[in-house]
Amino acid sequence: MLFLDQHEASLGPKCLFLGAILVAMIVAWWMMFPSTNSVPIWLEPYLLNGDFIRRSLVFFCLAVYVLRVTVTTLVFLKRKFIWGEAFIVTIFMTFVLLVFAWRGGANPNSVGLVEVAGLAFYFGGSYLSTVSEYQRQHFKSNPANKGELYTLGLFGLSRNINYFGDIVLFSGLALVTGRVTLLVIPLIMALNFVFFIIPQKEAYLSEKYGSQFRDFSKQTRKLIPFIY
Repeated sequence: MLFLDQHEASLGPKCLFLGAILVAMIVAWWMMFPSTNSVPIWLEPYLLNGDFIRRSLVFFCLAVYVLRVTVTTLVFLKRKFIWGEAFIVTIFMTFVLLVFAWRGGANPNSVGLVEVAGLAFYFGGSYLSTVSEYQRQHFKSNPANKGELYTLGLFGLSRNINYFGDIVLFSGLALVTGRVTLLVIPLIMALNFVFFIIPQKEAYLSEKYGSQFRDFSKQTRKLIPFIY
C-alpha cells in the first residue's frame, strides 16, 4: 500500500531517487553534447549528434522536469516514501529520462510546428502538476485547515490533476523529440495511474475523509477535467 497515514522525511528513499535522476541527467548531457575531453570512453559509442536545436530543447525540458521533481519530492511530498516505491520509481524514471534523451538527441530532423505544439503541451502539463501541488501545500500548511480535504484550485477540475499534468507534459515531450513512438511512455503512465496509483490513493482518501471525499468524488472528474 503506497498511501499510508504516515508522514516522515523518508530521506533515504528520496536521496536514492533524486541521486539516480541527477546521474541520468549528467549521462544525458555527455551523450547529447559530447566533448572529446570530457566523455568517458565507454560512452563514446552512444554519443548523439542529432539536430542541435532539438537536442537543446529536449535536454532543457528534461532539466526543467528534474528540477520540478526535486522540489516536489523535497517540499511537497509529505507522506512516507517507502523503499519499495522508491526503487520502482527510480528505475522507471531513470529509464524514461535516458530514453527521451537518446531518441530525441539522435533525431537529425529540424524542429517544426509539431515540436512547437509539443512545447505547449509540455509547459501546460508542467503548470498543472506544479501549481496544483503548490496550491495543495499552501492549503495544508494553514493550521486552520488541519484534517480538511483539499478540493479547491486546480484540484477542483480533477481529483488527480497533478497526475494528468504529468501525462500531458510527457506527451508534449514525446512530440518535442520527434519520435511519436515515445507516446507509449505517457500511455503507460496513464494506465499505471488509472489502474494502480489512483485506486490506492482514493481508497486511502475515502477511509480518511469519509463522506467529504465521497461528495468530492461525485462533483469532480477522476483524472481528465470534464471528461473522465
